[in-house]
Amino acid sequence: MELAALIVAAVGLLAALLALGRTSSFSGRIEEAQRDSKRRAENVAEELERALNTQRELLALVAAGAPLTRDMILEGRLWSDVDGATAKKLVDDGARLLDVRTPSETSGGIIPGAIMIPIDALEARVGELPNDARPWVIYCAAGSRSAAACEFLSHQGHSGLHNLSAGIGAWNGILARPA
Repeated sequence: MELAALIVAAVGLLAALLALGRTSSFSGRIEEAQRDSKRRAENVAEELERALNTQRELLALVAAGAPLTRDMILEGRLWSDVDGATAKKLVDDGARLLDVRTPSETSGGIIPGAIMIPIDALEARVGELPNDARPWVIYCAAGSRSAAACEFLSHQGHSGLHNLSAGIGAWNGILARPA
């Protein structure tokens, strides 16, 4: 009888140890899920704050009488897409140029006077770009990287950004060899 009680007690102890192991495993998973949820909530809060700030900037531009497009408002972006003719007029009127293509792409020609900073280096080199009231025309080969550059620069406080939406192929002016 004592042996049977001892065996039952050992089995009970083993079951309790297994339950304790599972409980601590679940506890670790719960803590991990809580940390993940907190991190996600913080990310959402940051995204909402950025979106709210963008909407405030757009509203301020509207109040100042700036020409905004429907797409800028609906997409919540502080930069505009332009075609080749509009880009040329902006440059003729004093806009700066930023070429975000790779060095191998720029070897085929750039728009004269363009600052060349590949998109991959833009974050590290953003301090090289003047940030004043003078507008920018930003271009790449097809328009997508320059759109990403416009988005990045708008979040860095730059304004007057214009994306040459069809890329350098839409430029109807002369091209020059890079220095």
